[in-house]
Amino acid sequence: MNKVNRKTPCFLLTLVLLPLLLTGCWDRIEVNDIAFVLGSSIDKENGLIRSTVQIALPSQLGGAGSEGGGGGTSGSKTFLMLSKTAPTVYTANKEMQTSLSRVLNYSHRRVTLYGEEFARTGIGEQIDTFARFPQNRLTTYIVVTRGPAYKVLGADAPIEQVPAEMIREIAKSGMKSAMSVQKLSNQLLTEGIDPAIPAVTLGESAPDKVGDGQSLVRLDGLGVLRTDKLVGFLDTDDGAMALLAMNEAIDPKVSVRYEGGNPDQMITVSLNETNSKIRTRLKNSQIVADIYIQAKGLLVENTSNVNLESTMMGKLEKQCNDFVAERVREVANKVLKEYRSDIFGIGNSFHNAYPAEWAKVHNRWNDVLPEVEVRVHSHVHLENTGELINSLGVREDRLRND
Repeated sequence: MNKVNRKTPCFLLTLVLLPLLLTGCWDRIEVNDIAFVLGSSIDKENGLIRSTVQIALPSQLGGAGSEGGGGGTSGSKTFLMLSKTAPTVYTANKEMQTSLSRVLNYSHRRVTLYGEEFARTGIGEQIDTFARFPQNRLTTYIVVTRGPAYKVLGADAPIEQVPAEMIREIAKSGMKSAMSVQKLSNQLLTEGIDPAIPAVTLGESAPDKVGDGQSLVRLDGLGVLRTDKLVGFLDTDDGAMALLAMNEAIDPKVSVRYEGGNPDQMITVSLNETNSKIRTRLKNSQIVADIYIQAKGLLVENTSNVNLESTMMGKLEKQCNDFVAERVREVANKVLKEYRSDIFGIGNSFHNAYPAEWAKVHNRWNDVLPEVEVRVHSHVHLENTGELINSLGVREDRLRND
């Protein structure tokens, strides 16, 4: 009994001291005091950096007890645009904070847009800020814009709740592996490859003669970088061929005029299950890049009067392969010779195959690129013609049988 009494004061003392060891959320910030950034853009303007953020307005996002609705259909915007200019991105963001009653929070940022003028000066230094601030997510998507980025960020969002979400989904649909901060950083730090970033621009949902249109964001090819600087753009068609060679294309479409048919009659094939590889070799001291493309094709449109049964499908398949090989070669030569950019990773392949030779040229690789010979090997197999083979709108007796 005496032993129990002696232990009781120690037990009570432990109970008293234990709360002192528990840590509280001393640095917490209430949700009502946070301004969540959903998207941001960076532009170059009069020698300064223009940083723009898109902030969610919870009262307009259709939450409990609010009168707002999603998709921008309520008449009230679901977001606030805030923009400042300063010598650096950090100082511009600091200026924006002085105009807000809430603390900016970037942990929910979906996408970052780089304006054309800013991207041409180099984006490498700005990427550095993503790793230094814990709130920044390395999974944030990256796009470049034709013209100022802040205008694209402020587009209408008739389908999504905020434009940032619309831009994110568009960027996601542009490549198999969307360009994120992490992916861009890896490419910038890897020898023998230059980034290619999805390009977006503003467009109208409908022309004036059709009705009242709204501004939409549309995918507009690729922005081609040399190291960390934007050097040019590829339009939508050229961008699709470049992505096919990079093994980043998502169901690219190929439209060909059937040989011997009318010029205005097209056959369109969707290439699914695409797979591309690049192999490099030396031939008489000449660097040769072989691009191998494999794909399964699906006939999605036939406006011709050609009978595509039996042997005609084989002829169309050959024509598709010739078309793909020629177009990919044209685009690759344009990127290598005109832009002196290696978005295909030819240098990385050459480094792995010939490390000793790579050591001789890696410091001037972008100057060597125009001398690289590109050969494209296409193997497209048309395995599906849909429910029909021939055109639904042409009578059988009017079909051509070559």
